[in-house]
Amino acid sequence: MQNCLFVALLLLALATSFTEAHGSQHWWDIGLLKTRVEVRNGLEGGQELRVHCKSGDDDLHLRVLKPHNFFSWSFHPNLWGSTQFYCAMDWGERRVHWFDIYIWKRDYPRCGNCLWIVKQSGPCFYDMGNRDYDFCYPWNPGSLMKLD
Repeated sequence: MQNCLFVALLLLALATSFTEAHGSQHWWDIGLLKTRVEVRNGLEGGQELRVHCKSGDDDLHLRVLKPHNFFSWSFHPNLWGSTQFYCAMDWGERRVHWFDIYIWKRDYPRCGNCLWIVKQSGPCFYDMGNRDYDFCYPWNPGSLMKLD
């Protein structure tokens, strides 16, 4: 009986967190929900940002973003929670940085519309509560990729 109560409370907590992150959607819609990711150029000095994003299944190709411009894409996270997109980025210095722009375990609970701004120091995630890009991350270490 205690195990059933624990499972029921756990399911209720999951349902609440997924509903808050994805509006009126239900937690059991994981594979059916569409997630949107937006990458915005926030580089200082009016520099263009070159971005090349990929997942294990999709190549979104190279994009060149003028200052303050963005590009976005939508997808359905897979049912087993392993959806991940990474982006290689560079600007004037031609040094390539990369970042995991969407990781299901990190991002699914907090966003259905994941907004990022890219700065020289790294990408920053938009916090809907504070209405600001205030969750900033460092670049992933050890990248020597070349953008084509």
